[in-house]
Amino acid sequence: MRSKIATAFVVLMTTLLVVGAASAQSNKGSAGGTLTVDLSTDVDYTDPALSYLSTGWELEYATCLKLVNYPDANGPRASQLVPEAAAGFPKVSNNGKTYDFTISTGFTKFSNGQPVTAASFKSVFDRVADPKMQSPAGAFMSDIVGASKTPVSGVRARGNHLIISMTHAAPDLLARLAMPFFCALPANTPHDPNGVLTPAAAGPYYVAQRVPNRSILLKRNPYYKGKRPHNATQISYAIGNSLDATYLRVQQGDSDYASGGIPPAAYAEAAQKYGINKGQFWVKPLLSTAYLAFNTSRGIFKDNVALRKAVNQVIDRRALLSQGGYLAGKRTDQILPPGMAGFKDADLYPLQQPNVKAAQKLAKGHTGEGKVVLYESNRGASPLHAQILQYNLKQIGLEVDTHLFARAVQLEKEGTRGEPFDIADESWGADYADPYDFINVLLDGRNIQASNNNNFAYFNDPKFNKQMSEASLLNGAKRYSAYGNLDLAIMQQAVPWAPRSNANNRMFVSKRFGCFTYSAIYTVDLAAACLK
Repeated sequence: MRSKIATAFVVLMTTLLVVGAASAQSNKGSAGGTLTVDLSTDVDYTDPALSYLSTGWELEYATCLKLVNYPDANGPRASQLVPEAAAGFPKVSNNGKTYDFTISTGFTKFSNGQPVTAASFKSVFDRVADPKMQSPAGAFMSDIVGASKTPVSGVRARGNHLIISMTHAAPDLLARLAMPFFCALPANTPHDPNGVLTPAAAGPYYVAQRVPNRSILLKRNPYYKGKRPHNATQISYAIGNSLDATYLRVQQGDSDYASGGIPPAAYAEAAQKYGINKGQFWVKPLLSTAYLAFNTSRGIFKDNVALRKAVNQVIDRRALLSQGGYLAGKRTDQILPPGMAGFKDADLYPLQQPNVKAAQKLAKGHTGEGKVVLYESNRGASPLHAQILQYNLKQIGLEVDTHLFARAVQLEKEGTRGEPFDIADESWGADYADPYDFINVLLDGRNIQASNNNNFAYFNDPKFNKQMSEASLLNGAKRYSAYGNLDLAIMQQAVPWAPRSNANNRMFVSKRFGCFTYSAIYTVDLAAACLK
């Protein structure tokens, strides 16, 4: 997703664990109280059908009830899927094409008192498949029978059974179903493409109030009977404080967690002052890639592979990464991040310093009118990225017109087909640890829709679309080898991106923040957090 995480490949069927088993904590705390979270900019949506920012998924992890989920734990166990609303893992038949889930009866209720049933989950599939919703979930449902329209014929509710029929065997289906898109909602939830601000939830918490761009309030679900932790009485989001203000607020105890980060220049100070992974300043690796997406559907980069290669040669990856501050990550020139199954390290483009001569040679005769429109975020290191890119691209005769937006607005604009930008400065963290989530989700042109797109390059190459489909049907070593080859082939032949770095997740919490639990998929586990 847009800045999300995962660290180890999901073990789907090896161990049956109890979903709420919390990890042993070195910092004890007590239940109750209000946990305060600072966000510099708002989440995109609180509706799970549309939410696709890392900060939004952090919230969804505290509110969602899913068929299968990731346990509230630290370490490798946090990446192992376990049954949640389902009584166990599904019965798989028909050569891996039919999945039969038994829904636990009387497990819990939605925050509005309605029961959770198999029909609740069936209605979720129908809702996200509705073209009116323009849900990003479409990219993860294309192999479900009848998923192109609603109701989805391949998802049926029979009593307490939810039966999903696939067009072919799907090795990663359970990992997909653990995403917030498929968490339980009441069947009467409106199909509103703008999203429901306070949807009823069946997880430990629910969204009780939301004032866009100002505040979000999560409260304990009074009907929740599951075993997941729900320590704080409520979780209160303050939205709109600057990163500098947030850093000060967390140090003073006025806020408990800087969910939107702190100033890039402050990370070194925080590490020195509080230590690393000792209670307040935490650093964990992200399975992510930051990149420049070239809009291949219009303008100067359409049918212009030579210029796309030139940009890859001329950008200063070292300078771009340094703007993120201490322990920001490492430089890259590939789509798949290191640690992802299938990753093959290759020397494609300069990682140490730009190769201006090679870039100028490639760009000659391919720069058109010599102008490009860059979409950037207006917070953190992003405006500094824009300045570096303006200097870099000037070396090959391109003038950069930078447009700065709040992050959610940037994503909305870039995700709208036909938006007049040429380069989007973006990043992607794994929804789940499989190369499909980087290659197919971000670059398969058949998933492009009117809005809420993730393919910001609007890359639609029939040859590569076919190879992506073929790779998705493979298992084991053959699957990962095919995706590793695709990564290199796309970046050498088609070049829809200029990848620039893989990131670390750096988290700063207050001294009263206890029970710190880090989800490999959702980052800070707010449901498990407690107050000292």
